[in-house]
Amino acid sequence: MTAATRLLKKLRRHEGDPCLYIYPFSIPCLAVHFTIVLALRGKLRPSRELSHLGYHLVNIEKHDNLREWYLVEVNALGRVPTLTGKSLPSPLTDALSIVYWVCDQCPSLLPKEHQTEICRLLSQLHETIDGYGAANPAVEDFLTNHDITDTHREALEYKRDRQMKQREIVAMNISAGHSMTGNSVAFLNEIVALRNKYSRGGTWIFGDKIGPTVLDAHVVPFVARLLDISLDELVPPELRVYAKTIRELPQGQEAMGKRPTVWDPSLGPIDEIRL
Repeated sequence: MTAATRLLKKLRRHEGDPCLYIYPFSIPCLAVHFTIVLALRGKLRPSRELSHLGYHLVNIEKHDNLREWYLVEVNALGRVPTLTGKSLPSPLTDALSIVYWVCDQCPSLLPKEHQTEICRLLSQLHETIDGYGAANPAVEDFLTNHDITDTHREALEYKRDRQMKQREIVAMNISAGHSMTGNSVAFLNEIVALRNKYSRGGTWIFGDKIGPTVLDAHVVPFVARLLDISLDELVPPELRVYAKTIRELPQGQEAMGKRPTVWDPSLGPIDEIRL
């Protein structure tokens, strides 16, 4: 085999490796990234797919998620995170699907004895985050551009239609007396109850014998976001300590570092941020 042939095979192999499209100031993205870090730092050797996972930054501030290539080839909803890969029948276009894919590679993150409870709480959290999302007004701005292709226009119109349906869901939630604040408080109170029941002074929600789970990977960035947007009163004091402790661990440093969960121009260009 010649050197050129070996190089070509290597390039083709990398093309098939999974790729995570991510925006580092999105709670679902942070939770997915944290889950991956915990899997890679686990006791068992990570799968080849996880070890070869690549990252592609999607700059939401510049509306990369509304570009034709992203809407047509990656995620028709224009959302992050999204996972693509040759081994996947189709891209995984929501955070829950992605973290469960990671848990398939690293089952210790979703221990069987707590699986039902963890899955219920993850669904509850993602419904809270997704159920009150604001529509992206830039979609209409893109549609006023007469120079876009027909394919791009169709993709944007689909995105706009889905946003309209999302607004209807938000209105229904509000009219039913639900709120993101109320749902967040209820979720965090359940986490406190779990820590009181299982942790016994340990680092992780279900105790140090079980170790980190996919639920920890969600709670830490969620708490950090609430603190970053000055909603301290929603976070029980014990969860502030819990999240701070984990962020200072090597896993927390790799997953989140000291960077805030909300982008600010003082952080420098998003495109230059190291994922």
